[in-house]
Amino acid sequence: METGQTARFQHILNSLSLGIAIIEGPDLRVQYINPYLQQLLHEAWNVQQVTGRRIDAVVPADINAVLMPLLAQVISSGESIHKQDVPFEGFLERRGRTYWNISIEQFPQSQATDTGSTTELLVTIEDVTDPVRSHLHLNAIRYISSAIASAYALPHVLDRILTAVHEMVGSRRCAILLLDQPTTSLEERPFDIDGITRSTVQGSQHVTIAAQKGLHVQSYHWHPEVNEHILLGQVARERRPLMITDTGLYPTLHLPLVDDHGIPRRPGSILSVPIFEPYPQQSSAASSVQAFNRRTRTVAHADTILGTIEVYHVRSRGFPTEEVQLLEQFAQQAGLAIQNVQLFRRIEQWARLASRNAHQRKNIMQALPDGVVIFDPRWRIADANPAARQLFGWPDDTALRSLQEVMAQTPMMFPQEIMALDTPDAITVLEARARQGRVDEFKMLAANGQTYTMRCSYTPVRDELGDTFAFIVLYHDVTEEVAARERIEAEVIARTAELAQRNRALEVAKQVQEMQQKQLEILLERLPSGVMQVTAPNNTITLINTRGIQILQLMGLALEPADDPEAAAKQALGLNAQELLSPVTTYGPAGAFVPYEERPLHRALSRGEATEAELRIPIKDGQNIYLLANAAPLRDRDGTITSAVLVLHDITTIKNLERMREDFFTTMAHELKTPLANIRAHLSALLAKDLEWSLEEQQDFLQTADEQVERLVRMINQFLDASRVEAGALRLEREPILLPELFEDLQERLEALINTSSRRLQISIPPHLPAVEGDYELIMSVLSNLLSNAFRYAPEGDIVYLEAEPVIALQARRPQTVAVTLRVTDHGPGLTPEQQSSLFTRFSTFAATRRPDAKRPGQPEATERRKGSERWSPATGLGLYISRGIIEAHGSTLQLTSSPGQGASFSFTLPVYGEQTEQDSTDQAAMV
Repeated sequence: METGQTARFQHILNSLSLGIAIIEGPDLRVQYINPYLQQLLHEAWNVQQVTGRRIDAVVPADINAVLMPLLAQVISSGESIHKQDVPFEGFLERRGRTYWNISIEQFPQSQATDTGSTTELLVTIEDVTDPVRSHLHLNAIRYISSAIASAYALPHVLDRILTAVHEMVGSRRCAILLLDQPTTSLEERPFDIDGITRSTVQGSQHVTIAAQKGLHVQSYHWHPEVNEHILLGQVARERRPLMITDTGLYPTLHLPLVDDHGIPRRPGSILSVPIFEPYPQQSSAASSVQAFNRRTRTVAHADTILGTIEVYHVRSRGFPTEEVQLLEQFAQQAGLAIQNVQLFRRIEQWARLASRNAHQRKNIMQALPDGVVIFDPRWRIADANPAARQLFGWPDDTALRSLQEVMAQTPMMFPQEIMALDTPDAITVLEARARQGRVDEFKMLAANGQTYTMRCSYTPVRDELGDTFAFIVLYHDVTEEVAARERIEAEVIARTAELAQRNRALEVAKQVQEMQQKQLEILLERLPSGVMQVTAPNNTITLINTRGIQILQLMGLALEPADDPEAAAKQALGLNAQELLSPVTTYGPAGAFVPYEERPLHRALSRGEATEAELRIPIKDGQNIYLLANAAPLRDRDGTITSAVLVLHDITTIKNLERMREDFFTTMAHELKTPLANIRAHLSALLAKDLEWSLEEQQDFLQTADEQVERLVRMINQFLDASRVEAGALRLEREPILLPELFEDLQERLEALINTSSRRLQISIPPHLPAVEGDYELIMSVLSNLLSNAFRYAPEGDIVYLEAEPVIALQARRPQTVAVTLRVTDHGPGLTPEQQSSLFTRFSTFAATRRPDAKRPGQPEATERRKGSERWSPATGLGLYISRGIIEAHGSTLQLTSSPGQGASFSFTLPVYGEQTEQDSTDQAAMV
């Protein structure tokens, strides 16, 4: 082709309003593209060189996904492809949806060879948007008009309109919104949209979504009140379409949510077109409104707004003029549809009023699946539909025959309580049922021999004057419904019984669980040890018993209220255990400081170790509290430490007893060691071969050894007596005791002590004192111990008193002595309350630590103690413990009255022999 012809040919192609491109294969590179097609590409390619580039680099990815397989198909098969009316939505913001004719064909082989290319494709694109849109619009109008001209329901017509909107403008998200009642008045309340001050709709109107496409399910029941936040109110005010290109500028605007691939989103842009009522209705109500407007001199709007058609987009974008014009046309069709539905409703009302027309009645009656029988005022059959005649087995010539006559000739049977036609007042009963609007449900045997469950309703038909001119009886078959209901009722009964049984089982289980919970709570509260549960993540106390609170308070922690452990336990819940316990100074058994990280609770929470430790905690006044702490972790199913349980045992008393026992055994070892060493020294001196002793000296050595042996025997007997007292195995040999003889014997036994102590014994005993009952030797040992202590602690030259005082009981006739109180009193240093509380304990070392020094004035000399003083021995700390046990075994109590500097008085009471009551005898026997 000559150069001039090529230039003219290219000029023609560049001038065509048709897109032309030549694609070179197999690389699918652009060999030629005319300006019309190039300006349709992305803006970036409008000014760049496109020739020589691959088609997939020029065309967007979504178009490539469709175009590339078509190009490959033409290259492989050589057959042309022609696509007609292809929709394209790439120009939505400028033109809306467009339509194109696309052709892809291969150049003839000769031309391809001439150009030197293996394959060349000619692609032509023609914009057919206007004819296609006109065709679609015409079809949509016909489609919608056919629905409008028929008796379709309003939702169906509106759905057709939205379908046409979708096909015409390509919007996948649109809706038709209707007002609940016409907009006739406006209230001037300014608010701003698009920078324009507008007003809102007056009253309490609401918006309903009558039809929708692409809205999220959350907006299906969107039914807001029309106010300044609803766009429909603005459209009603402006009476023109409104568009919002970016809803983000109006955050207070209330909009339905659109569906963005299953996610509810607020629209990014929206176009709202009003729907006007096309022909105002001249009803009586409208006439009244117009009359009112004339009286009040107000002007009503010519057109009433029924609602809006709204198009939504997820992103912010504009709306082309064509799209707005199409929506306005569809809004007119929507107004016609709404008005047409109202017209059809009126027609249906007129049809119901004209239902007495025979032809229409016959058609309606034949179409009904239920049995319908129409009676005249005298209850003669006026008509019966085929369903009723088939049910009852009636012939076709039943018109104007009485109900009794027809029923008598048919095999069907009614329950007598529903329709007893053989009674004289059957018609009266039926008419009463009809006037009452009764609905009966009964089982009946039909003409075909089957049993049905029927629901029978009676309706009187009245004319304009209110006179009844017919009765309609409707027989509705509810056999399957009743059977299903009976099955459901039976299942409900069975399930109710099952649930009741389960509820009873759950109630029993709940009661058992509550009982176990209460038992655990009681057990936890009654435990002598403190129990605490602490969570692992945050060291929070979640459980603590009252004993635990008491132990923590003993440790010096200020847990309030201090006088109410139960309330303090509730207040302690939620406290941080580490912050509470870490400041407490704690030592181990050996006296080493124990940091919080090495204590059992922290090791259980942090390391998961179950440990036990003995702890010593200093408290006020130099005292210590000893605790045995046990801690164990609690784990989840996966082994994670969730919490730990700490058990605190207060072993302070045990430790004090151990210390007293150690002191006791230390004292006893010392006491036993002294006489044993004395005996061994004297025996060794006698056995020495190099020494010669006179008979008097040998006798003196042997007598000293014998005294020391006697001392050892007494101490051992005291050990045994203490063990018997503790075990409750002390046996009494009760006998009558004459107190004068007892005191005389006691004075003889303590003669050495009395003579060597520089103190005097004064005995006070009233005359004619009756004999008392008790174990003579045990009472003697108690008084010996009390007098020995009194002589030990009384000042030098002072008097120790031994008194017997009768206990008088006022009888009916005369006073009578029923018991005798024995009392030993000295004027020694006295005892403090703390000393008195520990004086009678088993391992008390008070006597040993407080006994007078051997060098104290008035104490017997060593030679004096050794000679004739077999009853004398230093205190061992067991005398008062044994004495109290002996007195308690006699059914009495060893009482102490003392104060510092005022001396001490020990007393106990013995019953008179033969005068104790039966109950006293029983108690004494039980104590023994």
